[in-house]
Amino acid sequence: MMDVQQSTNYIHRTSSPRWSTASPQANSDDGPTTNENRRDTDEKGDILDEKSVQVDDLPSGHASRALVLPIEVVRDDSEFVEGGWEGWLVVAGCFLIGAPTVGWNLVWGVFQAYHSAHLLSGTPDATISLIGASQNAVMAGVAFISGKLGDRYGYKCFIVVGCVIVFISQLSAAWCKQFWSIFITQGVLQGLGCGLTLPMVFALPSQWFKRHRGLATGIVIAGAAMGGAVSSLVVQVMLLRMRLHMMLFIYSFAQGGILFVGCLLIRTRVSPSYAQETNPKKIQWVDTIYFKDLVFWSCWLALALFVLGYQIPFIFISVYVSEIIPSTSPQLASLPISIMNFSSAVGRTTVGLLADQIGFVNAFVLTGIISAFSQAVLWNLTTHTYAGVIVFSIIFGLTGPCYVSLTTPIAATLYGTQSLATLTGLLNIASLPGALGGPPIGGYILKASGRNWHLLAGYSGMAQFIAVICVLYARFKREPKILARL
Repeated sequence: MMDVQQSTNYIHRTSSPRWSTASPQANSDDGPTTNENRRDTDEKGDILDEKSVQVDDLPSGHASRALVLPIEVVRDDSEFVEGGWEGWLVVAGCFLIGAPTVGWNLVWGVFQAYHSAHLLSGTPDATISLIGASQNAVMAGVAFISGKLGDRYGYKCFIVVGCVIVFISQLSAAWCKQFWSIFITQGVLQGLGCGLTLPMVFALPSQWFKRHRGLATGIVIAGAAMGGAVSSLVVQVMLLRMRLHMMLFIYSFAQGGILFVGCLLIRTRVSPSYAQETNPKKIQWVDTIYFKDLVFWSCWLALALFVLGYQIPFIFISVYVSEIIPSTSPQLASLPISIMNFSSAVGRTTVGLLADQIGFVNAFVLTGIISAFSQAVLWNLTTHTYAGVIVFSIIFGLTGPCYVSLTTPIAATLYGTQSLATLTGLLNIASLPGALGGPPIGGYILKASGRNWHLLAGYSGMAQFIAVICVLYARFKREPKILARL
């Protein structure tokens, strides 16, 4: 859900074995470049000749962001060089990292059903769902911090550390038999690792592409959904053939291998101002100017409410099928989760095409209404048969997860791109209440109502419908015309 806005004045590869500096027209924080200041000074005051600067000579914190190859500064946005085959390799690397990390969070519904029937049988659904909720809540909170730090110190180190933590969390979970240990490994540690990688892999395509930026970013975002879809199928099949602990042991090494290949494909570009800057500015964590704007708060509340209802189908649909249609096999009971994730990959990628025609805010309103309708109405009225469950899973999967692709463009539409990274981070924080509270509230509703699934579906659908109303306030506050593209 988090895209970090990067400068478009990137440093690119050339055949010239030297560092060159930006022209007087370059967009640098240090002002125009002249013949007198075409040399850089490191933190100790030593002069770095432009013909001899190497990656290791850069000021602390910059070396990790640079390609270990000769590079040249692109002078302005019009000279941005598309990434080409190397850029698409980076996209592939981001895809491979996002699929088993961020995508793994979408698989918790399979474990929710398994733990309810086996390892944690007798534990309330609301309590078990805290594990899946903590994954998303920790991921959102850590992603806000790591995104800021990644802009300063480089992306790849955070990606590598995040991948290592994800591998350790899965491997450690293979020896867990109690709720608290599962909560720490599959909940907190998994969320921590994903939070370190999420903003980086979603932002890297923007460093390599301008003309194909939407497609490249969409592929990476869709990768998370595809990872959830494939993983849910694989996990369910493995659970039918072996015990949970052996499944996690084997899966952790398969996952680690994929992450290793993804890390090998990752390359980063840096902006000229980053390469030349010897005294980086202090990180601005929060811009309080937004707190005075009702439009910001309406969007923030909309995201909080939307996420509150968004996770319910992913967490509970497998349990629902097992209870309402008891003749269904465990494998078929988990299939709707995979269908939601496959549909999500399509929806997240194609919603951008719709938004290009009607506007990003309007696209959020449209997909939000359909998502709310699918839960409050379709889930209530048509899912007493397995075919009805499949239809609901497709419609919800196509529309419900689209907010992930629309959040950052909506921020840019309403406020411009001046402080997009900060604004995106603030909006992402809105997902914390919904991520942490949505599944437990849903589990409590089931328990308090005597397993009344109609109330649960109505609750999640109504939460998303109210979210749409909040977005409509921002929509008409910015543009009163009904048919306007916004």
